[in-house]
Amino acid sequence: MAESSERKLGAVFGLLGAVLIALDGLLDIARSIFYAVVGRHGHILGPLAQALIFLVVAVIIGLFSVMGALRREGRALVAGVVLIVIAVFGWLELGFGYGLLALLGTLLTLIAGVVFLVSA
Repeated sequence: MAESSERKLGAVFGLLGAVLIALDGLLDIARSIFYAVVGRHGHILGPLAQALIFLVVAVIIGLFSVMGALRREGRALVAGVVLIVIAVFGWLELGFGYGLLALLGTLLTLIAGVVFLVSA
């Protein structure tokens, strides 16, 4: 029973991290729309590409968070490892120069990965 509640907690942390990263991606889309309206067409592609990457990573994090909350312990172990790897690469790629939401999302993703590893 405790393992099930730990996996649910890991899924909540993972999904919150995915939502924060997706929200940062949506803000990047809004930034590229703002650049298009203002007339800075040379600055549109950067935030749009970054938004696409954030949205894809958020979907991957969400899928592995849900997968880790399922019944088998092997799935929780795999989900934990994948979420930790995504969080570490996210920190290496993001640094402290991009969005605070994405950094918080990767922190929550790391916490979710550790919770899944502990519960496996």
